[in-house]
Amino acid sequence: MDISPLSQALKRIEQLITHEAEWLTDPQEREIEFHRRLERTRLLMAYLGDPQDTFDMIHIGGTSGKGSIAMICESILLAMGLQVGTHTSPYLETPLEKVRINGQIMQPQQVIALTDAVLSAVEQVRIDEERLGTPHYSEAWLGLTMTHFADQLCRIGVIEVGMGGRYDCTNIITPQVSIISTVHYDHTRVLGETLEEIAFHKSGIIKPGVPAVAGDMAADALKVVEAEAARQGSRLVHLGRDVHFQTIDVSQHGGRFSYQGLGRSLADIEIGLLGAHQCANATLALAALELYAEKRGITLTEEAVREGLRRVHFAGRLEVMQLKPMVVLDGAHNEEKMRALIATLPEVFHYKRLILVLGMLETKNAGSILSRLATLADIVVTTAPIVKGKPAISADELAEMAHEAGAHTVHVGGKPFETLKQTLDLAGPDDLVLVTGSLYLIGQVRPYWYRMEKIVEQRTMFPHS
Repeated sequence: MDISPLSQALKRIEQLITHEAEWLTDPQEREIEFHRRLERTRLLMAYLGDPQDTFDMIHIGGTSGKGSIAMICESILLAMGLQVGTHTSPYLETPLEKVRINGQIMQPQQVIALTDAVLSAVEQVRIDEERLGTPHYSEAWLGLTMTHFADQLCRIGVIEVGMGGRYDCTNIITPQVSIISTVHYDHTRVLGETLEEIAFHKSGIIKPGVPAVAGDMAADALKVVEAEAARQGSRLVHLGRDVHFQTIDVSQHGGRFSYQGLGRSLADIEIGLLGAHQCANATLALAALELYAEKRGITLTEEAVREGLRRVHFAGRLEVMQLKPMVVLDGAHNEEKMRALIATLPEVFHYKRLILVLGMLETKNAGSILSRLATLADIVVTTAPIVKGKPAISADELAEMAHEAGAHTVHVGGKPFETLKQTLDLAGPDDLVLVTGSLYLIGQVRPYWYRMEKIVEQRTMFPHS
């Protein structure tokens, strides 16, 4: 398969990355840019014909779990027989992953065909409203996504927030339901250093009169979310108050839980994602789908729920790649995700030694994450993902931090793919090799098992060899 025309189209969009992701340090300048971002994204959509107004949407924000919730919603909606578009970020191996219809990633020829239209609209915004600046990479991708969903006559779009929420480019949409999964410390340079400040950003996706679902979060954060819902006149469904779950079992094959929802209860549901935290994510998704079904007068059947949850899978999230040695990829990149990962390891996996391959971006709180993880590993191997606009902590610096955090044995690796191969040589058949710290790192080692060309050709993250 010749992917050179696709590569050229993707590079044209990538040229819109002109600075680091968290480049503005002055709060006043950042506030101005936040509002410019929303205004120019709305204008970009207008030049594209406002495709986001042609289908229903579920909008998913929060610190952790939003990608998994998006996949769960997608899988159940597909089991209901609906035409579903899903927009997630970041991607692992190809930007096409950002745009899925009915579980399949976007076709290369569709990207190529839409790139000209989207970049033409980007240029029109730049010329007509110079004060707003040129639309950025994520804004262009959102325009491409929404146009594609409208062209393909999607009934519903499942839209994941990129970062924050209130000022994220996705917040130009008006969904039928909003979900705020959790509120915890991440992207503190931009979102603030207190839970209240972060919750201000997360709760900004709540729209006037649109119901919202909130996950488990600290009281300080929940107060902010509740106040925003009251201000917007929106019903707020809260996990632990209005909907409940009980975990029955977790294993290497998934989990089982019971659900007590808004209008129904289901016992002993199987979910294909690994870890007890996925039962909580599934409960939030189910509550949102109950609200959506009620609002649109459609039936959320027990069969669709059970089938969708059983079939759901998500690349790079506690993903088992091979056995003997077992290799697991998990993009845990903040304290909350790392806690879930650490809790899951002894529950789900059995191993002789834990060998950790770790790479992190500069914007992450590496010290806090390493303090939780380093002493659990028998060997830590450090590397550095290579990401345009998002500098990584060097392998040497990360190794020094791992030593300071109490790691037993630390090796400094090279580039991610070579580091993975070197680590596999270290591992015995009964060891567990865990690659974590950044989704970008996961994307750079995953081609060892799934080549990007096959993913593009077969339109799935799990292609057959």
